[in-house]
Amino acid sequence: MIPLERERSLADAQRAIDAFLARQGWRAQIDSSDTGLQGAVCMLHDADGEAIGSGFGKGERDAARVGALYEAVEHVYANTSAPQERAELRAASMLFADPRYAALPFFAELGRQATRQLSCLRYRPFFGDGDDFAVPAFLCRPNALADLLPGDDFDYSSVIRYGSNSGTAIGASLEEAAVHAIGELIERDSWSLFLAAHYLGEPSRFGAWIDPASLPESVAAVHRAASAQLGREVLLIDTTSDLGVPAFIATTDRIVDSEAVFPTGYGASLYAEHAAIRALTELVQTVVVGQRLTSVGDYSRQVLQALAEYPKLRACAYFQVDRERMRHAAWSHPQRERQPPATLLRELIDTLAERGIELHHLIHHREGDAFCVVSCVALELERFLLVTTGMVMAPGRRGMALLAGALAGRTAEFA
Repeated sequence: MIPLERERSLADAQRAIDAFLARQGWRAQIDSSDTGLQGAVCMLHDADGEAIGSGFGKGERDAARVGALYEAVEHVYANTSAPQERAELRAASMLFADPRYAALPFFAELGRQATRQLSCLRYRPFFGDGDDFAVPAFLCRPNALADLLPGDDFDYSSVIRYGSNSGTAIGASLEEAAVHAIGELIERDSWSLFLAAHYLGEPSRFGAWIDPASLPESVAAVHRAASAQLGREVLLIDTTSDLGVPAFIATTDRIVDSEAVFPTGYGASLYAEHAAIRALTELVQTVVVGQRLTSVGDYSRQVLQALAEYPKLRACAYFQVDRERMRHAAWSHPQRERQPPATLLRELIDTLAERGIELHHLIHHREGDAFCVVSCVALELERFLLVTTGMVMAPGRRGMALLAGALAGRTAEFA
């Protein structure tokens, strides 16, 4: 059986990645448990035995192990410059004069450093719709400062914190990878909007706690399994935004002594049930990985300490939700027919374009017919989620619009 949003069965995906590893001489070490929902951890080593990448996987055991392996390979290529990537120097003044960059949280810094140049990567539109787009390299590649172009004299000290690999994914094809990359961008936009509403504004304005009794059976089964495995009540929150793409957050009603913050899981997909299941299985992954790696808890405690002087921002990272102040709703997402990734990709692009949001992409690596690693950007989408990394920041334009009442989520329709 071929999973939703995929082009290959799990067995075929395993064979493709195993053949690639054999050609490279790489070795994968994957840790997982024998039963229950998983939080698989993969460490990837090159032919010399050096660790070169890591990845996590969620869901049932086989899917989690394959997912962790693919994510580890994705991380190798997402952090490595490739010959086909078109890098160039751009004057900060040129970016500052372009209104498409105005949504970036560091937009003002481009104006302050207008006489300087910074390394950018050329992102392309999908299906030839529109022009290429220069994206500051640090924004989408966390280690970009190690590979700046000669002549780059931009001072990154105040902006490097805004970089992340959000919107990067691996898949059997460009289309499959892009569907998952765009889904991640939408997921994190919805997450950001929820943080802004719940901790800075009015919790009833965005996000709805879904009645577990109303869940479709496919989601209800995973919800029950997650709750039983964690030994806690699991809350599923609908965070579908004005974009209309189903998005969810899963969290727990309490934390245990070993946890510094409330565990969470996120998911977005044109298939609502698939998005909810992704959030639920990622919640379990978060808990399991946190139990396995002490560094996860250490990092969370550092984040809380960094935000100690900003109680509302600290609350975003701590993520204790107040369900009594949220909207309560029954599941109301319709089912949709199974469609190939190419069709889903076109729908996602059109959906965002209808709201004035441009999408561009960069292929980090294409391994023949085996897989493709792609990075997607949509600068207008909200990035306030970065506050959960310990960053002191305000919401961007979409977050501010939500707080001002100019943007609403789907939950307003059925609260």
